[in-house]
Amino acid sequence: MSKIISGFSKLSKEEKIDWLAENYFNSQPEIIQTIKQYWNVDEKLQQLHDDFIENTISNFYMPYGIAPNFVINGREYVVPMVVEESSVVAAASKVAKYWSTRGGFKTKVISTTKIGQVHFIYAGDKSDLEKYFQANKTELYAATASITKNMEKRGGGILDIELADKTDKLSDYYQLHVTFETKDSMGANFINSCLEAIAKRFQNEEIEVIMSILSNYVPECIVQAEVSCPIEDLGGENPEKFAYKFEQAVKIAEIEPYRAVTHNKGIMNGIDAVVLATGNDFRAIESGAHAYAARNGEYSSLTYCEVKDGIFRFWIEIPLALGTVGGLTALHPMAKLSLDMMQKPSARTLMQIIAAAGLAQNFAALRALTTKGIQHGHMKMHLMNILNQHNATATEKDQVVAYFENRTVSHSAVVEKLNALRKPSIQWVDFSNEDEVRTQLQKLNSDSNPSFGNMNAQQMIEHLSAVTQIPNGNWKVDIFVEDEKAARRKPFLNTDNEIQVGFKASFLSENPVPLKFNSIDEAIDDLISQVKLFFEVFEKDTSRKVTHPFFGELDFEYWKKFQVKHFTHHFKQFGLV
Repeated sequence: MSKIISGFSKLSKEEKIDWLAENYFNSQPEIIQTIKQYWNVDEKLQQLHDDFIENTISNFYMPYGIAPNFVINGREYVVPMVVEESSVVAAASKVAKYWSTRGGFKTKVISTTKIGQVHFIYAGDKSDLEKYFQANKTELYAATASITKNMEKRGGGILDIELADKTDKLSDYYQLHVTFETKDSMGANFINSCLEAIAKRFQNEEIEVIMSILSNYVPECIVQAEVSCPIEDLGGENPEKFAYKFEQAVKIAEIEPYRAVTHNKGIMNGIDAVVLATGNDFRAIESGAHAYAARNGEYSSLTYCEVKDGIFRFWIEIPLALGTVGGLTALHPMAKLSLDMMQKPSARTLMQIIAAAGLAQNFAALRALTTKGIQHGHMKMHLMNILNQHNATATEKDQVVAYFENRTVSHSAVVEKLNALRKPSIQWVDFSNEDEVRTQLQKLNSDSNPSFGNMNAQQMIEHLSAVTQIPNGNWKVDIFVEDEKAARRKPFLNTDNEIQVGFKASFLSENPVPLKFNSIDEAIDDLISQVKLFFEVFEKDTSRKVTHPFFGELDFEYWKKFQVKHFTHHFKQFGLV
């Protein structure tokens, strides 16, 4: 009888376990008991863990230990480590204490740039491709505006987009080589979302996009950690001999790949343990570190040693793309505890702590080897993590999952959709409906008080009229909007978001302007006439584009979207909607 099953993911957890026990364990009750005894008694916490991956049936526990006595750049740390291998935590703790009396670890971040690439095939003339790229480079940034807006608020985003010619290695093969700064986020989902948006905008009939993906090789996201002291301070029976043997052991790992692999594995014992404890991706760290170790054409040591002028110096230089916000770091209770334990480090500080842990582990291994010898592991699941982080209900999860079935998932987009589901439906004002606009505005009088802002009712009406004069061509606002700013701001007009209370455009005066008309009725008449003129000028010239002082150049459709938001904003100001 075949054990192939369809629809397994749709079974409940109990049904999955029953199927597994029946088909692969002869329905042994002790098997089911073992699986269930690792469930968390807190049902809510267990559900959180169930949603981390697909087809969850239980938890697989790993030891969580701590290594105290780390002194890094003069600050004391206790470092959490998740690892199954014995002696790793003990070795890190022992070395941390050893160096705490010898100046501690000195660390620095050299760079935090991350890489992503759009890989594509193009068989045409290279100069045509270069012209096409340069002509559309600004559009490539614009294509990611909705994805990058939150990252840019934190000082990150896309640093550069370059066209790379790889045809010498593979026929017709080119890349868009994109560099990113993701601040305290590891940024994998952010980078991949940006790349897919860039690829979609860049491809044409002659360009065949093969794939768009971040690179876990981050040779420009580098951290350095070192320890040093006078040779005599190393201690032991013969510190000079120890220093010499230690230096030679490192040099052997620099030139002998067979030794270098095991040497670096020892480094990663310490690094992976802290990476796991903080909810970061140890597989990405591993692959990036090993690629960096082979960057010069032969696999080599990640650590270095120098004994010179009576000083022993030992250091590591390693790429570490880490995050302290988002993903599992923000969701897993133990990951959050780990970060709290390390005094809530930024991503840069975490890079330095983890580099120090790797260096400590390597020092412990080499000291043992040279003295007494030595003996001796998204886009839909990421979506669910975000929803759990924001306490989404079952109904909200179903709606958001369905919404993103064919859309790019980003943290900001998911939160935006979730917020839209949670807030009351917006009653948008149809500014083109003269009867509706006039009826609502005629409810106002000189005693009408705004819920926000300083304008009175008539000033608000005259303000709507004045802004409408901009697309009509009757008010020339002399403000230049940079393309990059316009590209970031314009997508807002395509959303269901409202203009925020308190928003103040730079082209407007700080205080309400003097009234132009003698009464509210006259102001309403003027506004109605300006709205009519608005439609007339665009009907006469369907290609007409007029620069908005905040959003940049807008066509008729975008001006209408702005007008709806603007009218709704001010109608709400006076309780008309």
